[in-house]
Amino acid sequence: MFEAFKEKREQKRAVAEAARVQAASDAKHHELDAQINELHVLIAIARGESSPSVDALFLKKDEIGVAQLSNVGFIEEHKGAGQWTGGSQGVSFPIGKIGGRSVRYRVGATRGHYVQGSPVATAVDTGTLCISNQRIVFQGARRSAECLFTKLLGIHHGGGGLVISVSNRQKPTTMQFGTALDDWVSNRLGIALAMFNDEVDEVVAQLESQIKELEAQY
Repeated sequence: MFEAFKEKREQKRAVAEAARVQAASDAKHHELDAQINELHVLIAIARGESSPSVDALFLKKDEIGVAQLSNVGFIEEHKGAGQWTGGSQGVSFPIGKIGGRSVRYRVGATRGHYVQGSPVATAVDTGTLCISNQRIVFQGARRSAECLFTKLLGIHHGGGGLVISVSNRQKPTTMQFGTALDDWVSNRLGIALAMFNDEVDEVVAQLESQIKELEAQY
């Protein structure tokens, strides 16, 4: 009887383990499918076979919309609250009486010096981010910014945002959209820059190579 119970328990364990392995395999295949599908979408955009909906931006001649994202924060650095530091109350001593009341004189009291507050990144507006093969544009209720690729000095992307430096603006343009969209934005920005720099063939070849590598993992 004990042996039968033990065998039944082992069978349950085997079934549970098989289910776990199958679930892990299904999750891996699902992730591979998602990655491969994303690469095919990027190839289609790069080749001009698919035009994403970029209806918030009036496209110029020969301009191709690549991506559009809503609920994007426009970030500016504002000075935080400052404070006085290094102040002293000084010392006091009696100098006599006036009308029967003691009078004291204070010396050495100082307010110290005022320290400016550190800059604090602050979301000042929320709007739409558009990426094309010619520029990156933010449009909000209170702020708007256009970053032309012809004026581009550098782009830092990651951490859920973009920091864009262009030659016709003193301060970088900073936009925040959340870390969950880092890869999505980064991929489409790469396609947009490849289109601008006439490097579509090279980028498509790289994407097709990545598809083959992923397909080999099935």
